[in-house]
Amino acid sequence: MPYSPLGRGFLTGTIRSLDELDASDFRRSNPRFEGENLAANIRIVEQVDAVAAELDATPAQVALAWLLAQGDDIAPIPGTKRVSRVEENVAAGDLTLTEAQLATLGALDAPVGDRYADMSPVNR
Repeated sequence: MPYSPLGRGFLTGTIRSLDELDASDFRRSNPRFEGENLAANIRIVEQVDAVAAELDATPAQVALAWLLAQGDDIAPIPGTKRVSRVEENVAAGDLTLTEAQLATLGALDAPVGDRYADMSPVNR
């Protein structure tokens, strides 16, 4: 079960700079959004954006469709605050990626940076 399948909103294609986030947004301290990591990870988003443009879909739909294409035992659960986003996410189930698109997305490098900031205090 993929947790945070849209990368805390990153794979929606809407975050290109920390300046776009509120000063209190926890993602400002997320290692994947910091410094050079952000620039490296934007390359992933650009590829997802390109596939989305080919399909007239949203980047979020492409990210979810790619996960769903990984097998019948995959059940991504994206968080959302809006009904429109739930509808958008559900529509990803009707999106069919070509073999070439699946290969392109599957060949992308893993995101740069830890998934979360130091969790050692929690693990004591």
